[in-house]
Amino acid sequence: MERRHCNAIIEWDKDPSHYPTNVWLRDIVVIYGEIIDKKIYGNTWTVLVRITQLIDNSWSTYADVAFIVDEAPWHLLEKGYSFKLWAGRDIATVTIL
Repeated sequence: MERRHCNAIIEWDKDPSHYPTNVWLRDIVVIYGEIIDKKIYGNTWTVLVRITQLIDNSWSTYADVAFIVDEAPWHLLEKGYSFKLWAGRDIATVTIL
């Protein structure tokens, strides 16, 4: 089955050059809510991220992002929509292209 995904630009909080390209990264979460005292309030969805290209002289990359379940809020992934990625802490900001 072909996984649905969308194109995005990701602004990483640290140098992304150590991440592999064209490989789906796992264990990344999108939080639709907030974190207070290390506890998550609101919905969370696991996403896959595949870096497709590093952007020269920056910590940004082009990437594909995909939720792993059909029940996730796919309707939000429209051009210009932005959200944070979380993997134990905020690690990046995604903007859908």
